Amino acid sequence: MLANGRTHLAEELRESGLRGRGGAGFPVYLKWNACRMAEEAEKYVVCNADEGDPGSYIDKYLLEWRPHAILAGMIAAGWIAGAEVGLVYIRAEYPESILRMQNAIDELVEAGWLGSNIHGYGFNFTIRIIKGAGAYICGEETALLRSIEGQRPEVSVRPPYPTVHGLFGKPTIINNVETFANVRSILVLGGRGFKSIGARSFSGSKLLSLDSHFMKPGIYEIAIGMPLSDLVDAAGGFRIPIKALQIGGPLGCVVPVSRIDNLHVDYDSFAEAGFSLGHAGIIAIPKDFPMIRLLEHLFQFLANESCGKCFPCRIGSVRGRELISRAIDGEKFKVDRVLFDDLLETLEETSLCGLGGGLPLSVRNILEYFNVELEPYFTS
Repeated sequence: MLANGRTHLAEELRESGLRGRGGAGFPVYLKWNACRMAEEAEKYVVCNADEGDPGSYIDKYLLEWRPHAILAGMIAAGWIAGAEVGLVYIRAEYPESILRMQNAIDELVEAGWLGSNIHGYGFNFTIRIIKGAGAYICGEETALLRSIEGQRPEVSVRPPYPTVHGLFGKPTIINNVETFANVRSILVLGGRGFKSIGARSFSGSKLLSLDSHFMKPGIYEIAIGMPLSDLVDAAGGFRIPIKALQIGGPLGCVVPVSRIDNLHVDYDSFAEAGFSLGHAGIIAIPKDFPMIRLLEHLFQFLANESCGKCFPCRIGSVRGRELISRAIDGEKFKVDRVLFDDLLETLEETSLCGLGGGLPLSVRNILEYFNVELEPYFTS
């Protein structure tokens, strides 16, 4: 990694076509190169391990079973960008992950891959762990950076982006756990070898976590582009009758079982069909579970986890929950569909981050595919 120089490794990263695995799918080379080109001498590399989506254990698996792959990706980021400090922000609810990562860091220090003048190349790089305090909003990169700084974890307005003005105002590379772990594969296979795996526009593999409603629940690694139906078959199908899959957590999407055969596990495929793969934790929704209750839960989740900085998310989440709850409570009240659609549009278009802006997609999926079930609760 070090012997061929920074430029060579950056070119391998560019050729690989690696895109972020956190949900947005942004090209990793563009992010890392922007930080590399920043003129500031002090730079940081931050690993976002604040995995908070219900039903997602992808980061937990990597932190505890593939810690060296994550650290190798962070070292590569530091080498390319010229950063000397790496930070792994892990949610405190993952004590075993914190222990495993610290052990792996200690091993790399002993092996000479962390510290001063690494293997004689004049490269200094250290990594330490920061424990999160359980706030879901810290999964958003700017809120996470504020948390590391000791501030209240609120979302920051962008631009400027973290690659230019990040941690302590310095250029910062921030990616999630799985993204850094994928860099390890590029170091082994080379950029071209990595790109040969997966889809044309989205190379490499993807981890997915399947819940206990599947016959064979657990973590699966597949080549990006695999038909979603093949993944369900590989997991042995479902234990009970299922009517939908919640994919990517509350900010992902809700896919009815009728659409499973039409989708591939690919960010672009999902987006073109009106869905979002997100972080790819999959929760199966039983056939007898009322979708109106899922709508209520989504808005309650948003209300509980909002950082409160922007009005649309802070107020809109509560108003959405109130409307749904009144309809459920049997007050002979129906939610005005026009008003509800305006609320979703406001959240989507004016929220500062993906928390308020991302929730409407799941809600719209439910309204579109389960409109007959929801008729008693909404005006036409």
